[in-house]
Amino acid sequence: MPRARTALLAALLALPAFAPASEAAMFSKTYVFKPDTTLEIGVEVESGLRLDTVRFDLPATADGKVVRTAGLVQARVALSNTSGGARKVGFAVALYDDENRLLGVASCGIGLFPLKSGRQGTYSCTFENVNAEIPRATKFQITIEPKP
Repeated sequence: MPRARTALLAALLALPAFAPASEAAMFSKTYVFKPDTTLEIGVEVESGLRLDTVRFDLPATADGKVVRTAGLVQARVALSNTSGGARKVGFAVALYDDENRLLGVASCGIGLFPLKSGRQGTYSCTFENVNAEIPRATKFQITIEPKP
């Protein structure tokens, strides 16, 4: 009996990974970081979803570091829904310096109400706890994950 279980387990492990048909592929790409500038992206991240722009708003700095009392760093992500139905997505944004050190990370997404077909939404992702070195960023990575 143990040999049969081992053979069954080996057969199951050899099967390709299964992903439900309703789950969509995640989009992730790295771009050049430019603070206080609206970056025109215009890339289709999935059929019917387009990443339009990303803007990083930085508060005042002192000695090249974000001053906590001046506010928090935010990434504003604009997304268009060109599909035939309402959509939800989650966003993650990571900032790196020229030595590939992670300087900050934020996430946000479409909450209760999905983005309707034919509409554009702008979503604010806040870099809350680790953000003092963000002015030294040279690139950012954005990941967009469609939700059911």
